[in-house]
Amino acid sequence: MRLTVLCLVLLIVVSGCTAEDNPFILPVNYTGEALMKVYTDKTENDYKVNIICRDGNYSIRTESENEAWNYAYVSGNRCILNNDKFPESSVTIENFKLNETLMHDFNFGKFDVLEDIPEELIYWDGEYKHVLNFSKENLLPKTIFIYNNDKLVKAIRYEIINIEE
Repeated sequence: MRLTVLCLVLLIVVSGCTAEDNPFILPVNYTGEALMKVYTDKTENDYKVNIICRDGNYSIRTESENEAWNYAYVSGNRCILNNDKFPESSVTIENFKLNETLMHDFNFGKFDVLEDIPEELIYWDGEYKHVLNFSKENLLPKTIFIYNNDKLVKAIRYEIINIEE
């Protein structure tokens, strides 16, 4: 009887120690590829997005059916913008207003995590609700759905995410 109880206690302790306390990962520095859909009342636009995030600086490339844009964000609201159709032309914009919106969509830092990361995180900025879901296969972010008044306005589906040191 004692041996059975001892084995049972040992089994509980061992299984408890092997369970992961924090299975899902919010990357800080990462590269990734995503499909972003932007919805309006009358349209749905698809963009392939390549993201590089290092130390809070972003480089984002968006491709639609007709064009591709490269956005490089550096400290502050400074943005270097170029279009693939005119590769020799590059523009530096000192107070780029879309910076906040586009970077904010891909910034995982807005999701507060105090203890264990759940399978779904929600961030509310006062106007938009951002819902982040994780992949059970690789434990990394999988989708971000952005709602305005319970109406879906953007959907981001990560196809690739690589964590960088």
